[in-house]
Amino acid sequence: MVKPSISGYWIEREAPVGWHLVDRQELPGGRIEIIADPSGVRQRYCVLPWEHTADRDSAKILAQAVDKVRSVPPASLGGEESELRSHVRSLVNSLNPPSDIEKELLDAVMRNTLGLGVLDIVLRDPRVEDIYVDAPCQDTRAYLTLNQAGGRNLFGRCETNIIVTEKEMVGLVGRLKYRSGRPFSRSSPVLETDVADAGVRATALCPPLSPDGLALALRRRSEVPWTLLRLAERGSLDEVAAGLLSFLMDGRASILVCGARGSGKSSLLSALLFEFPVDQRILVIEDTREVPVNALQSLGFKVQSMLVDPSLSGDRTSSAEEALRVSLRLGESAIVVGEVRGREAMTLYESMRTGKAGSSVLGTIHGDGAKEVHDRVVNELGIPEASFASTDVIVTMGLIRPGGGLGQVRRITEVAEVVRTPEGLKFLPMLTYDGKYHLSERHMPLLARIASGWGMSYEEGLENLRRRIAIRETLLEMGREDPAFLSPSFSLQANEYLWQGGKDAGQGFIDHLRGR
Repeated sequence: MVKPSISGYWIEREAPVGWHLVDRQELPGGRIEIIADPSGVRQRYCVLPWEHTADRDSAKILAQAVDKVRSVPPASLGGEESELRSHVRSLVNSLNPPSDIEKELLDAVMRNTLGLGVLDIVLRDPRVEDIYVDAPCQDTRAYLTLNQAGGRNLFGRCETNIIVTEKEMVGLVGRLKYRSGRPFSRSSPVLETDVADAGVRATALCPPLSPDGLALALRRRSEVPWTLLRLAERGSLDEVAAGLLSFLMDGRASILVCGARGSGKSSLLSALLFEFPVDQRILVIEDTREVPVNALQSLGFKVQSMLVDPSLSGDRTSSAEEALRVSLRLGESAIVVGEVRGREAMTLYESMRTGKAGSSVLGTIHGDGAKEVHDRVVNELGIPEASFASTDVIVTMGLIRPGGGLGQVRRITEVAEVVRTPEGLKFLPMLTYDGKYHLSERHMPLLARIASGWGMSYEEGLENLRRRIAIRETLLEMGREDPAFLSPSFSLQANEYLWQGGKDAGQGFIDHLRGR
């Protein structure tokens, strides 16, 4: 194990006997290697940071630079990333470092004073989705979730060669607390905040909730907005499911997306928003920013973001409830709630039941299926069943282990329509799955209601749905050659083609794209 004096991270340099190299990549700040045991079942993600491999002269200059930055800190850690970087650069340049290490030196100083240290390097790997440091940190290896570790859309947890010292954890969490402005103490032992410049959501725990000391989880957001087509390309759904969800969003259905943590609920929720008509006003209520508001606005969507800040009231639930009440006074809008989990659910469902929301309502909620979500909302959150019936559809994201292996894939496992019957609510599947998705052959009341609102018969509504499916099949085929066809702009173009009366799918849409 190696740890230079300026770093709070121990790095294991040597691989265990018998382990072999699977992959090697150079990233800004260091080298990444993935090694596997002789069976190939266990893998280890190994980081070799520049500062842990620097020669004696470079290490000496690095130590001087770090000491100088720590003795002359920036005026405020809450400043813009560019301002902080400029401050560090001026101090490093005052030491006249050799030009051949200037870039690596500046990056190492920045990471080890104002950043996340070695973890910043890991977060530059697009395959990494989550990083976990469990308590007691000095006795446990950090581990991560690695996507595409063994196949298309396959991801799994992987240990690393990193151990974080207790002193480093205290400093790291302290910086997160300071920059967020949120409380974090024994009386408020959970800190949730964004590391905006890194595109990361951080969750920290401390005693008494984490009795063995500080713990940290980092979740990296996708740099490219998720669309239903991008999720289909990854295997989470296909053109049939994408077409159905597009139809439901265009019909302003109210949808809850459920699933376990890490199943892709937020990604699917974000993707759904690009299927709204562009004239639909959208209000987004979140406590950490995950919905791609800027990407939506750049396409012409009218989006108002409302960020719930528990530090203002000390209570996330009451803050979310107040934000929801305010949103209902802002005029006809679709309401998107990042996560339904507290008293705000009562306000949300009352608004849906009485029509105050004015349009569709969307949100994510923990649960493994429509029936479990119903039980949680009605029995745990105390929502009357008559109000819960305002939910049109519950979509379940599941974590599947192909062949019972260690790897997992994210996939839609259920799209259930909420139907009132004399015996109570029923949750009827709108899709079946046998390796591919198929539309249910039963009469679907929600589809009929949406079609009626468009002045269509049920059969005409089905035909509209089939055209959506065919167009998405075309885009997926084109996306295999050029990923741009999976982007939000092409999802919008596909819908605009239908809104303009396009009746020919497939080749007709291709001709439309080419301006014929």
